[in-house]
Amino acid sequence: MLRRFLDKLLGRYERLDEKDIERAIDIIVNETDPRLRMVRAYKRKLRKPVIRSLAYINNLVTRIPGPFEINRRAFGADPQINALFGSADDIETLFSRSKPVRQFFKDSPGSDRVYLPLAMRRMEKKVFGASFSGDIIRKDVAQTAVNFSDHWLGICAASETELRHMLIWRGIYNLAITALENISSLQASTDTLRKQRTLLKIKHRNLQARHLGLDVPEETQADNAVDLQALDLRLEETERKLADVSTTLATLDGHLGQVCNVFNHPSRYLRVKPDAVHVNRMGIKSDSTASRDGARIVTAAITIGNNPQFEGILVSFQRADMTETPGLNFKAVR
Repeated sequence: MLRRFLDKLLGRYERLDEKDIERAIDIIVNETDPRLRMVRAYKRKLRKPVIRSLAYINNLVTRIPGPFEINRRAFGADPQINALFGSADDIETLFSRSKPVRQFFKDSPGSDRVYLPLAMRRMEKKVFGASFSGDIIRKDVAQTAVNFSDHWLGICAASETELRHMLIWRGIYNLAITALENISSLQASTDTLRKQRTLLKIKHRNLQARHLGLDVPEETQADNAVDLQALDLRLEETERKLADVSTTLATLDGHLGQVCNVFNHPSRYLRVKPDAVHVNRMGIKSDSTASRDGARIVTAAITIGNNPQFEGILVSFQRADMTETPGLNFKAVR
């Protein structure tokens, strides 16, 4: 499948497997609104947006670095892993208490290793510390501390190829959820605009009555006339927005149009940008050309929908490195 998607990037759409296109369309319809199957030629209307998104997501998946082997030994030997965790115990806790990881090894007795995404938040904070300039130690130097926290694990696979393949379909699923969220947001905005229109009409009537009152001074009437004109414009704009939104969602064709809009522009909702930072063993950001003990830490900055950006890599973890956690309450673990 990865090979076929790469063919698409070169413009050879015909090499895409029809089964993959059909699967993507089924995911989209099931996750947004199954009634879309009632729309005439819905598969034809979704076909090009789906092809575009499949190719785009495949390209994104190739940008995620890894897989990196992760365990206690790697924490001590690999600067990449050392920079991402506070201690080797944190690694064991994260993986050994992960319900998906434990379930994977339970369901796959022949697999000695699991491949999965590792996601986390990256924070940078200004601190003061010592630095070396040749043989001279300088104190109270402004520095930037880099910290990775809030680690969580994604879907599990038996190989890197299988994992990247699975991530492509997760991308399609995420776009479908985004389309559903957009439709729900439009529906909510319809209710908001209706309430706003009602309030504007009430205010308009009150101002109009005040403007026509015989006991109102001329200067006040002039001010009211200006307010009425501004209110007329706001009411007109509200009516226009309400008409646009209502028309968009009036039919299933309108819903399908919103779905197609998301899949025609996947880069608006899914982004993966290769990222790197040079840090020393203390987690202090350094200049790669000047640092004597620093290392280049690579991740990918990932954004899904309207959610906050996070950092991600692909990792592998061995069954032999699992520790027993009797009595573990899985509900309390990511």
